[in-house]
Amino acid sequence: MRKVIMWDMVSVDGFFEAPGHDISWFVFEEELAAYIGETQRDAGTLLFGRVTYEMMAAYWPSAEGEIATFMNGVEKFVFSRTLTGAEWNNTTLVTGDAVAEVERLKQREGGTIFIFGSADFAATLTAKGLVDEYRIGINPVLLGKGMPLFQNIPERTKLNLTHVRPLKSGVVILHYQPADA
Repeated sequence: MRKVIMWDMVSVDGFFEAPGHDISWFVFEEELAAYIGETQRDAGTLLFGRVTYEMMAAYWPSAEGEIATFMNGVEKFVFSRTLTGAEWNNTTLVTGDAVAEVERLKQREGGTIFIFGSADFAATLTAKGLVDEYRIGINPVLLGKGMPLFQNIPERTKLNLTHVRPLKSGVVILHYQPADA
């Protein structure tokens, strides 16, 4: 069975975006780019909610470099009740039952499935026990307000820390797995 990994950057106070969908505070540098390259080589599929998909689809098609090549080439699914199409290369729009579709994707052959951003969508998958690992990059900034990464989680979910990777920039990457896994 394929693994679903949620990967997000957050502020120390737990926000993954500042007001207005602002993510300009992310610390992105060579060491983080290398980590992304190392850890996402086995990715076969990316999952997005609508808002994150629209931000990614607006940026990556015109970007250059190794990460852009990956983002533009990998299989992608966007889950939305309001979109009528998905124009970004290799993207499938899913308007129906997200949980059933992710369960189906987990059963298919292929590489790891990653969720980027998409807090509401990820909360839905977390509630159904479909996230196998959480990778959180904690950025050395306090935002004070914004969109919290974890919201609408229906019950306490105990996690086990499996890996810590501090970067010179001050970002600390944490890997967690659900304790019941």
